[in-house]
Amino acid sequence: MTVTFPGKLPVAEGVGGIARLAALLTGPLRRTPRVVQVVGPGFTGRPWAPRVKDALRAFDPVVVVHEGPTTPDSVAGLARHLRALGADVVIAVGGGTVMDAAKAAAALADGDPPDADRVRQACAAGPVPAAPAAKVVAVPTTAGTGAEATPFATLWDLEHRRKLSLTGPGVRPAAAVLAPELLAGLSRRDLATGILDALCQGAEASWSVRSTPESIRWGTSAVTLAAGVLDRVQGDTLDAAARLELQRAAHHSGRAIALAQTSSCHAISYPLTLRLGLAHGHACGVTLGRLLRHNHAVPAGDCADPRGTGHVRRVIDFLAEPLGGTPARAALRVERFLTGCGLTPYDELDVDHHAVAAEAVTYPRCHDNPRRLDPVSLGRLLGERSELEETCG
Repeated sequence: MTVTFPGKLPVAEGVGGIARLAALLTGPLRRTPRVVQVVGPGFTGRPWAPRVKDALRAFDPVVVVHEGPTTPDSVAGLARHLRALGADVVIAVGGGTVMDAAKAAAALADGDPPDADRVRQACAAGPVPAAPAAKVVAVPTTAGTGAEATPFATLWDLEHRRKLSLTGPGVRPAAAVLAPELLAGLSRRDLATGILDALCQGAEASWSVRSTPESIRWGTSAVTLAAGVLDRVQGDTLDAAARLELQRAAHHSGRAIALAQTSSCHAISYPLTLRLGLAHGHACGVTLGRLLRHNHAVPAGDCADPRGTGHVRRVIDFLAEPLGGTPARAALRVERFLTGCGLTPYDELDVDHHAVAAEAVTYPRCHDNPRRLDPVSLGRLLGERSELEETCG
């Protein structure tokens, strides 16, 4: 079925969603659109790739493979390619890297052909206001990023070792497809890193000082949906219905951060990814348990949220309930999920905690955390052993 969420983002979801791709490409255009399909390097080897090709056959799309991380150079090259092809619609079939590359490139394809410096400048300049000439239809093949719902794209400036973001209404996809069959064949590790990202996004958009009642609703929904399938991910017992729940959790987390953005887990994740090469969801998830407990214990003198400590604790209680009932038990469940899926917990990472903290606080999102964080307090928090077994008694 096709569902229109608040904000008028058409979303086709459910088994067989691939077949509904064609319907999303017809409508406002009075001619057959020029379609460009952006995919990752592993697209042709996925079991569902032939069905995607069949669904788009009538549009004879040009297929462009985006390889490696989303960088200013890769986005500039893809934007030039889309401009040269005269793309009307960009179908982004892939994980967060592919979707973000397609979103950013479509937003920057108008005007003068961009280079990497122009992409960096666009990230620094602020919101991209106008809808791009090429509309993006996002088709996630992982369950985590929610990039199909967000008005921003993450880029990695490897030259300067910084995470960048291109933001604005012009970056948001025009439509999305949630098809659980697209998760078939993913490893438990891939599914785990994805759902950790969704958990963090839902939690952070709820506890952020920027949170709104709507972002809290979307965020707590994302956490609840994700919590309901964690055991099935860990046990590798997913069916189509459970895969759709994973996709919905990711989508709801995307809706949440579209309103309130992420905060501390993500700010800490950037140096972990740049220093250790951790997958994004893994890098975010390793500190979720710590921050659930740390933020819930916020004292009045340390509270950054003008709504006060009572508000912060109520929100975190809502988040903790589906994960274990209390923040301590929720933290334990996240920690056990990490290790149960073969992901290294934070305590076992070979990093300088104070260096990570010093870098994390340079990202503004770190300071959207409801409990104030500075290099000293964050370094101390990261350096503490989890000791979750003892905490939960």
